[in-house]
Amino acid sequence: MRNRQPTLKALGLVFMAVCIVAAFATITLAAEFTADIVQKGTMGTMTGKIYVKGKNVRREMTIMGQKQITITRADKRVTWILMPQQMTYMEMKWNTKQAQASENLDELEKRGKKKYLGKEKISGYSCSKYVYTPNDPSQPPVTVWVSKKLNYPLKMKVAGPQGHMTILYKNIKQKKLSDSLFRVPKNYEKISMPVMPPMGNQ
Repeated sequence: MRNRQPTLKALGLVFMAVCIVAAFATITLAAEFTADIVQKGTMGTMTGKIYVKGKNVRREMTIMGQKQITITRADKRVTWILMPQQMTYMEMKWNTKQAQASENLDELEKRGKKKYLGKEKISGYSCSKYVYTPNDPSQPPVTVWVSKKLNYPLKMKVAGPQGHMTILYKNIKQKKLSDSLFRVPKNYEKISMPVMPPMGNQ
């Protein structure tokens, strides 16, 4: 078998994006929609697609020449990272804090400070802008622009020791989505997660 395991550098970028989605996207029941993703960071600009249905999220990106899909399932307390070219996937089970944050916005705010920064229009939607500053100094602050209509953040920005990242959703279309988008195909092989360095370490 050749190159079935993704590099730590590529996985680290996915992991950062997944953490943002898990922390904010599953707090409340979002609308059902698709959008284009524009993700900018220290490794350049990448584009892809996002599918949102309630508390379930699917992101499709091409990272370092390879297509990767992440499926965040709040109902199962899990995130799957799929590698379609290898027909493999990895499973990230949520810890207790992630599960609590997905159920209750107050739990997220207890672990840091939330500041309202006003209103801005993002991709044609009126959004409330907030910055979350964690009590843990090793964790970077995150700025989010949340659409009340979609009940979902349409822009997110994080900057920390591992670099900076901005995620923007454009060309948003509200429509019904199939539940199959949020499942791992039966013919995919499960592989183990590589050991990740602690967040905040170089």
